Amino acid sequence: MGYHSTEGELAKRLAKLLSSDKYKVLVAQNENTLVLGWVVIEHRLTLEGGDRAEITGLVVSDSARGLGVGKQLVQSVLEWAKARQLDKVIVSSNVNRDGLHQFYKQIGFAERKTSKQYIKYL
Repeated sequence: MGYHSTEGELAKRLAKLLSSDKYKVLVAQNENTLVLGWVVIEHRLTLEGGDRAEITGLVVSDSARGLGVGKQLVQSVLEWAKARQLDKVIVSSNVNRDGLHQFYKQIGFAERKTSKQYIKYL
């Protein structure tokens, strides 16, 4: 689905996510159990902003785009956050992903800020 990781790398990461109550991984499948998309949510606590849910990954296969899969996954995120008594869900999106920006706006998310991300490899 557009990300270049080995099956082993993904399996290790998934095992870590599933073993923690801070994260939730949800998968959308069709009737043949073909994966159509997935979302990862994190319960985050920051000093300045308090508790919140953050979507750290949302991927829908090309063949399933426009079918409501992403909308259903995000609805499940909102339900998860409400069940944890969180009052906000945050998601970041690359500035080049115009279609995704429209998707989030259409389902009720408001643009809050534009930022840059920096990385230093160790």
